[in-house]
Amino acid sequence: MRIRTPKKNKSDLLETYLQSQTDLSPKINKSIFNKFFDIIEKNISNHITVELRNFGVFKSKLMKSRFGTDPRNKKKIYIPSKWKVSFKASDNINKKLNEKI
Repeated sequence: MRIRTPKKNKSDLLETYLQSQTDLSPKINKSIFNKFFDIIEKNISNHITVELRNFGVFKSKLMKSRFGTDPRNKKKIYIPSKWKVSFKASDNINKKLNEKI
């Protein structure tokens, strides 16, 4: 059985948490929040590993080229190599996630 979990996007997080936790104006909070994600995005796109202590590690991984099967007509197709982002959660996050089970 799949359990549907609540979803929050970036603006929800900004409004819910940052606005209530800081004395800064909403415009400054949004600027800081966006800059933080821009820095992470820039480093990952330059293939630099980003480690956030007690949260997790973002890495860019090169997926090798391979042959696959087109599910519509069962023909072999070539899938070129490409970069993907991987995220490994820290032990702290995994413990908090699983303590309520």
